[in-house]
Amino acid sequence: MRALIRFAGGAALLAACAGVQAQVAADICYGPSQPASGASPPTSATVFACPQAGSKTVAQLAAAGWGLVKLAPVMLDDVNSAPQLTLRRKDVLFRNGFQ
Repeated sequence: MRALIRFAGGAALLAACAGVQAQVAADICYGPSQPASGASPPTSATVFACPQAGSKTVAQLAAAGWGLVKLAPVMLDDVNSAPQLTLRRKDVLFRNGFQ
């Protein structure tokens, strides 16, 4: 009987984790384009465009369950750059640290 209870509990846990891992776990977002020579750093009012998370500020992304992994400037062409955010969901369980 104990084995059956353990199996049922383990199966329920695996089903719950499988549902969580099916969610979008990461996203890459971009801030507004600006000339690289005079680029200013993003502020708390900077809106980032994210394919999965939508267009939001960093505070709004955090409130929606996204965690900041990295912020870095990227060159869009020979003249323009934009801040790039790499995000991960705070509520997603990862098998080996990061997928």
